[in-house]
Amino acid sequence: MKARTVFREALNREGMIVAPGAYDGIGARMVEEAGFPAVYMTGAGVSAARGFPDYGLLTMGEMVESAGIIARRARSSRRVGC
Repeated sequence: MKARTVFREALNREGMIVAPGAYDGIGARMVEEAGFPAVYMTGAGVSAARGFPDYGLLTMGEMVESAGIIARRARSSRRVGC
């Protein structure tokens, strides 16, 4: 089943989806291994990891790069939003 289908089904279920934030691939993998159904990318964390304050100083390309790393590291067909 495609990840977007799994994610859409999870959004349509009753209850809340608990999704801890991650700013890199290792954090995303830890969230997945801890058994959470989803992970979100924290922009403030990505900025801090690169040595910047959270004032929108990173480019969209840098944020997209981080999102790709997180998605690749947390990819699993059993999880939501990966």
